[in-house]
Amino acid sequence: MQRNRDRRAGMANALRLLVCLAVALVVSASLDAQVTDFDAVASRLSASISVSSKGLEIKPSVLVADFSESHGGVNQLGAELAKKLSLSLAKNAKDFAVAERDSKFDAFMNARLPPRPGSAPPPADCSEGQAEPNIVVDGFFDSLDDRVVVRIKATRLEDKKAIFDERVSLPLTPELQSVESKPISIRDTSKEDTIWNRPGFTTAGSAPEIPPVDAGDKVYTQPRCLDCPAAQYSDSATTAKIQGTVTLSALIDPQGRAARIIVVNGLPCGLNEKAIETVADWRFSPATGPNGKPTAAWVKIQVSFHLAS
Repeated sequence: MQRNRDRRAGMANALRLLVCLAVALVVSASLDAQVTDFDAVASRLSASISVSSKGLEIKPSVLVADFSESHGGVNQLGAELAKKLSLSLAKNAKDFAVAERDSKFDAFMNARLPPRPGSAPPPADCSEGQAEPNIVVDGFFDSLDDRVVVRIKATRLEDKKAIFDERVSLPLTPELQSVESKPISIRDTSKEDTIWNRPGFTTAGSAPEIPPVDAGDKVYTQPRCLDCPAAQYSDSATTAKIQGTVTLSALIDPQGRAARIIVVNGLPCGLNEKAIETVADWRFSPATGPNGKPTAAWVKIQVSFHLAS
């Protein structure tokens, strides 16, 4: 009799354990279902944008603005979340184009956000004449212990109509945790494209041939420019009326060609790139060493940009 009671008790305990495991699995599956990724969200957002844009002759431009905290402002976590969604949305884009996070993006964000006390002045607006976005995607997030809850809302600017409004939960990965409390970083457009290497040239493979930047006493003569046409303006710099000088440090190889170019002091609106493109095509009389033979040497170059009066 006692043995039967023990057997029934054991079976009852086993049944309770199975029920607890089943409940745990259901709860775990429910939590997993709440956690998604931006590829899935972007796919649904893309479908909504395509429906909203149906019948348009020109593909609309969609801009994903930096996300902001529900009870705060924009920070680096919000910028990182927006960047991830923008990349995922671009992969799903069919009937629309996703605006790049460039000078147009900077101008849009500067126009809608109040200036922060003690912040640097806004960068030059190089976006005049570019197409305005037709749809803006905003995000409002709350960061919890292990996840970020984000409300994603897409608005058509023409009539202020919301075409997408969804709340999603994302894992708070170590990458996102590292920027969670950081203020948003301001992109310095004057430092874009700061280093150029001639195709096939690497500093590692050419280390023995590269003199120190300040090795003037190791050179008998400095490189001298032989064929050096002036740099051309970029369209955006012309529109923004940017003038000034880009200072470069260039490594001129023994054949009289630029092998490496570094921007020391730059200008916005694509002028750094124009300066690098120009100097990369220049021809030099190479430097000569104490033995009179051609040698690699660094030289400072100033490329000026001035609008015709």
